Amino acid sequence: MTDEWVDCDVLVIGGGIAGCFAALRAREAKLDVVLVNKGRLGKSGYSHQMAGVLTYFDPQQDDHQSWYRECVEAGGGLSDLERFEGMIHETTDRIRELEGWGVTFQKSAGKFIRKAGIGHKYARNVVMTDGGFQLMASLREQILRQGVRLIENVMVTHLLTSDGLEPTQAGVSGAVGLSIKDGKFYVLPSKAVVVAAGCCDFDRVGAHLSGDGCAMVWKVGCEMRNIELTMPTLKPSGGNILFGLGAQLVNREGDRFMRRYDPDKMEHATRDVLARSIALEEMAGHGPIYLDARHIDEAGQRIIARAVPILIKYLKKAGLDLRVDRMRYTSTMYHSLGPGGIRVDKEGKTSIPGLWAGGASSDHGEDGVINVISHGMLSAIGGHRAGVSAADYALQAKRAQIIDKQVEQIKEEVFSPRLRTQGISYRDIASDFKEITKLLGMVRSEESLTRALEKIDNLHREKIPRLVAKEYQDLSRVLGVGSQLLFLKLLAKCALHRTESRGGHYRLDYPQPDDERWLRWVIVKRGEKGMEVWDQPLPHAQP
Repeated sequence: MTDEWVDCDVLVIGGGIAGCFAALRAREAKLDVVLVNKGRLGKSGYSHQMAGVLTYFDPQQDDHQSWYRECVEAGGGLSDLERFEGMIHETTDRIRELEGWGVTFQKSAGKFIRKAGIGHKYARNVVMTDGGFQLMASLREQILRQGVRLIENVMVTHLLTSDGLEPTQAGVSGAVGLSIKDGKFYVLPSKAVVVAAGCCDFDRVGAHLSGDGCAMVWKVGCEMRNIELTMPTLKPSGGNILFGLGAQLVNREGDRFMRRYDPDKMEHATRDVLARSIALEEMAGHGPIYLDARHIDEAGQRIIARAVPILIKYLKKAGLDLRVDRMRYTSTMYHSLGPGGIRVDKEGKTSIPGLWAGGASSDHGEDGVINVISHGMLSAIGGHRAGVSAADYALQAKRAQIIDKQVEQIKEEVFSPRLRTQGISYRDIASDFKEITKLLGMVRSEESLTRALEKIDNLHREKIPRLVAKEYQDLSRVLGVGSQLLFLKLLAKCALHRTESRGGHYRLDYPQPDDERWLRWVIVKRGEKGMEVWDQPLPHAQP
């Protein structure tokens, strides 16, 4: 099969909120922009599944200083203040822009209905009428209308470098990938590349969201920051909007237990506090935990139904109605949807020339340890900034240089699981994978982290070289397993390095924050000796 070469000025990898915003911004500069998505744009990844809330600062009602203080305090002393600069006002710009593109929000008397979200005292969210589905449908329409070239069902696996080296001593010159339907190999030269490939799903081995963006930038030697500061989350997804409407958390005995963990904020505590409190209640034998929304009035129930249709569908299938039933609720860990990820500056630039990142692939240095501004909004802002900066760079850059030898070496590596006649399926390592993710979960220690690293190394040595892919869909899963395991190894290494507890990083052997030693960022990158981990002081004092 002949390789498909697609040349462009700006290449965007990933079609979620961040990727769409980046592509649209670059296209506004009259550049040739290509967006490559692993699935169908608007119906793949995480963005279309998001709860229907986006953070919105209303300059007519809100006090900027109160919002700023709330965000920085939630950051636990680790916020990147340079990146955070301007973000609060940018929430206003992005909401107005989305509304202009046809995204509809719930209103009363012509004004946005705004509700407090998780961790909000001053900040507020607006509610989309049909959640992430409508949002991504509107962004897809804009992508096609504005003339962005769209390539769907193609998994980008590697970045190309202008010197042909991994890690590179020069910069990025494009990428390569394969069709997950027919195996066609794509070569994508570009002056500038924006990686917005989404988060890494660890609920199952070989997940569609497999952290490919982080894996590809790791290979070329890009710095990553605060990987250990994972994001605790609450399940089932979408339940967080209910807290803004008055929902309560209760344990098996019906006790509203958050009064013991955060008596001031209760269910409006930050996400890390809520998740840890639920985990501790369950460990103490008070589980299961329930979300109780039975007291919410009918108007509130209608808001819920329209904002989180996936959640309501899930409950209906289980025979539950929030008007009369409590909902089982638990906490888990999104290993790659927190503050950690590809290190970017205020404009979305990485440490590698020609490379930008946004959305869940990038770190969220503005958050510190936990977000107040919603992840959907942070993705919109991050994608916007990365697209503008990448476009400025591409307008001045020379045509990308492709090293044929590098392309051929990568192609051989990518297709090797298809060429094996004997071996095992990626499904055969599901139990190993589950053990590793459990060791890296809500509660960690030197022992659990060391055991996780040993299990990862054993998998790489004994089973990964034996993985077989009979179909191209299976090949994408096998390649995704490699990305998932790489992220887990990065997490374990960085979590061992940070000998304290902060945000979503909780160590049983170091249960308290240590400001004197650890008001620092942890950095990791691929070097000549493999995985290099170090910490560095913040460039600015926290207010």
